[in-house]
Amino acid sequence: MTGRMRVGVVVVAGLLGLAAQAAAQVTGMPLFTNPRFGTGLRVHADIGQPTDQGTQPGNLTVMQGGVTLALWRLGIGANVGALKNDIKGITGCTSSTLTGCNPQTKITGSALAQLRLVGGGINPLALSVFGGASLDVKALDVAAMSTSIPQIIRDSMGAKELTIPVGASIGLHIPLVLLSVNLWAAPRYNIHKFIKCPASVSLMCHGSTSSFRWAAGADIPLFGILGVRAAYDSGKINGRTVNYWGVGASVGLGGMR
Repeated sequence: MTGRMRVGVVVVAGLLGLAAQAAAQVTGMPLFTNPRFGTGLRVHADIGQPTDQGTQPGNLTVMQGGVTLALWRLGIGANVGALKNDIKGITGCTSSTLTGCNPQTKITGSALAQLRLVGGGINPLALSVFGGASLDVKALDVAAMSTSIPQIIRDSMGAKELTIPVGASIGLHIPLVLLSVNLWAAPRYNIHKFIKCPASVSLMCHGSTSSFRWAAGADIPLFGILGVRAAYDSGKINGRTVNYWGVGASVGLGGMR
């Protein structure tokens, strides 16, 4: 099989998988939206997976890293995450022949802005609204940057699914003897919309859909520098209930209280 034939096979597989990707569960991470935060900068690392997979790491384990910046009532975060196996799998799509490339391999980039409306200081209650966006970058997108791949094939790789979460979060600060715990809960709508759809697959990726989800979690600041967090995320995705758990840690100055 020639290099160009390999490209064609992979692209066809990717296009056929597009409709299934829109209808199937995209394994992800709970959306962490604790509304109780203060001015500061933190670096986060998290792991998570669907609850039906238990607590042992496996093929559906997600790994995520990111940064959050908070200025008074405004918090902004950015994350990059991927399935554990996809982190190394994307390397097979860097050659012009796409040998060993799995067209479903992807990483996800996301950004979230949160505005605290109520709370802060000695007030134990906090309320915020938030909104953001996340976008998958597939291994084929990396391959498409190669000029050795025909332009018509590169154009067919352009479809992207954009997810836009919009919601509100309420939190409660519980001071304890040695530690303080921040509990929070956040309902939201996830809006799913395809963008940059080429004409060849326009019937597979037109319009937008939405789903209701909610998350609840706990954040514990440690010594003003370290922090740990955990969350549970549940709701509908394409008519099916999908539940995630996630845990993580952070280091930085401020940003949690």
